[in-house]
Amino acid sequence: MKSEEYLQKKKNLYSWVLSFPTMAWLVFFFLIPYIIIIIYSFLQTDIYDVKAVFSLDAYREVFSVEYLRSFYLSFRLALISTIVCLLLGYPAAYLIARSSEKIKNILLVLIIIPFLTNFIIRIFSWRIFLSPEGILNNLLIYFKFTESPLMLIRNDFAVILVMVYVYLPYMILPLYSNIEKMDFSLLDAAMDLGANKLKAFYKITLPLSKDGILAGSILVFIPALGAYIIPQLVGSQDSLYIGQIITYKIKNIPRNWPLASALSLILLLFISVLLVLFYFLHIKFKEKMVELDEN
Repeated sequence: MKSEEYLQKKKNLYSWVLSFPTMAWLVFFFLIPYIIIIIYSFLQTDIYDVKAVFSLDAYREVFSVEYLRSFYLSFRLALISTIVCLLLGYPAAYLIARSSEKIKNILLVLIIIPFLTNFIIRIFSWRIFLSPEGILNNLLIYFKFTESPLMLIRNDFAVILVMVYVYLPYMILPLYSNIEKMDFSLLDAAMDLGANKLKAFYKITLPLSKDGILAGSILVFIPALGAYIIPQLVGSQDSLYIGQIITYKIKNIPRNWPLASALSLILLLFISVLLVLFYFLHIKFKEKMVELDEN
C-alpha cells in the first residue's frame, strides 16, 4: 500500500516537473500581461500615457453606443465567417476523409500550403485581386458582365470573403480529423435498415462529427471576433471592428490605454462566457445522445 502511494506521489511529481515549462510560459506571457491590462483599465488616461489615479471612466465609455456597435459588428463578422467556413469546410473535410490514401494526402497538402505563405502577403494579394483595377474587375469588364469596375473592396463583403479564405483551413482540419475516425459501416447499416443517404447523414454522420464542428467553430470564431489586420486592409472605415478600435486607442494620439485595456477585457470576458456556454451545450448534447442510445 505504501509503495503504491509512493509511486503515485512520484508520478504526480513527474507530472508537475514536465508541465512546469508550459505553465511558466503561460504565466509569463499570458497571465502577467493581462494583470497589467487589468491595472491599466482602472487608471486615468493622459495624452501619451496614463495617470496613476483610480478611475472607472474607461468602463463607462465602453458601454457607449459607438463601442457597442463595434462589438455587434465584430460578433456578426465572426458568426457569419464561422457559418460560411462550416458550410464550405464540412463537405471538403468529408470528401478528404472518404478519399483514397493517395488523394487524401494530396488534398491535405493543398489545404496546408497557404500556411507556408506570409499572412500579410495573402491579404494584400486579395486587395490586388479585388481592387477596381484588379484581375477580377478586368475579367468582369472583358466578358461584358459590367461596364465599369465594381467596388469589391473596402466593404463588409470583402472582409467576410478574406476572413473565410484565411480561416477555412482551421475549420477543415479538425473536421477531417474527427470524420476520419468514424466507422462508415454504420452508414451502410442505416441504409440497410431503410434510411436514405440524407437521413443517414443527419442521424449518424452529423451527430458523430459534433466534436469536430465544435473545435473548428471555436478555432474560427475566436480569432475572427478580435480580427484587426483583415478589416484594416480590405474593410471600410465606416464599419470599425473592435480589434481596430483597440489598436487605434493604443497607437493614435491622444492615446487611451485605459479604454483599450477595458475593451480587451470585455472582449476576453465575452469569449470566456461563450466558451463556457459551448462547453455546457456540448455536455448536454452528449447526455442527450446517451439517453437516445439507451432508449
